[in-house]
Amino acid sequence: MNKIITRIFLGCFLFCCSPLVAQELSGYVNGMPSMIVQQPDTETWWQMLAHNRLNFGWQMTGSLRVDAGMRNRFITGSQALLDPKSINYDPGWLDLSWNLAEGKKALVNTSFNRLNITFEKNKWKLQAGRQRINWGQTFVWNPNDIFNTYSFFDFDYPERQGCDAFRTTYYHNATSSSEFAVSANHENKVTTALIHRWNRKNVDYQIIAGEQSETDFVLGGALTSDVKGLNFRSELSYFHPLKNFADTSGIVAVSVGTDYVFSNSLMLQTEVLYNNVSKAFSENGLMRLYSAPLSAKNLSICNWNVFIQASYPITPRLNGSLSNMYFIDIKSCYAGLSLDYSVIENLDFSFIAQFFSTFGNSKLGDMQVFLGFTRLKYSF
Repeated sequence: MNKIITRIFLGCFLFCCSPLVAQELSGYVNGMPSMIVQQPDTETWWQMLAHNRLNFGWQMTGSLRVDAGMRNRFITGSQALLDPKSINYDPGWLDLSWNLAEGKKALVNTSFNRLNITFEKNKWKLQAGRQRINWGQTFVWNPNDIFNTYSFFDFDYPERQGCDAFRTTYYHNATSSSEFAVSANHENKVTTALIHRWNRKNVDYQIIAGEQSETDFVLGGALTSDVKGLNFRSELSYFHPLKNFADTSGIVAVSVGTDYVFSNSLMLQTEVLYNNVSKAFSENGLMRLYSAPLSAKNLSICNWNVFIQASYPITPRLNGSLSNMYFIDIKSCYAGLSLDYSVIENLDFSFIAQFFSTFGNSKLGDMQVFLGFTRLKYSF
């Protein structure tokens, strides 16, 4: 049996059998039609996504647990948006993504982004397999998230990508812990790092040190605090190439953000990113932002970035948010609108609009991109 058939069989087997052994089962199903309009070419594309998420949990003993999470997606629409290789791409060491069916304008994909075993005993926790290692503290850009970065604009993927890793955590006390993690990607490149967290006088600190993808030495940290309801978050990472270590310069990524909830439940968030990337812009333009960053050291397509967002519960069932980004170096901006309505328990309807625009003197040229989405989502 060839490799492709074996993978399809494995995916179908796990899909069919996991609910029978799982002690916990949760997930969601949603349908999401979308439209993309790009100027000045006046191109319009359509797409329909049916997305099913399944989370399985099995508490084998008091100390041992197995978890798995899978995505099943049926995608149809304009052929320009249907890239089978991109949809089937798995950045992990294990290839756990399969295109079960492909056509000119339709595709079915199944993938696992969680598949791990956890052992906990006293002050120790060991976890092996596909998992998310979330070391980030800020909201939009996470320089400390060196194992699995993500894109802010990918709103239909709340679980975010995992990585194939082993990590061990030791809890010194209720507010202090040390963690060591090592992972490998699809190129067999290893990332390894150590993080130590502690709290002092209502301020949370963390410091990290390690090696990313066998190419860069990483040193960083984060600080979060709360002063009378005003939350302050900051992250810093410095990446220095291992090759020609003494003769090369490094890359700095710094994000600083605040958020505050007023008495009327209005929430305001702001964040600033400085990232001295080697190139201030990309040949792919603004749409490069839509894909996940290559790594924590390349979080945007320009050096200076500003974000602001306001969220407000318009009614007990309807929540709205407005967000905006300004990419200073390339004189471009992003604007987003999100409306979420709770139809009944566990059933939500959403409307999302995203708009990217450059200005006449932008290094990217004259470009406007509008993306509109509607989504009906049932959670269980």
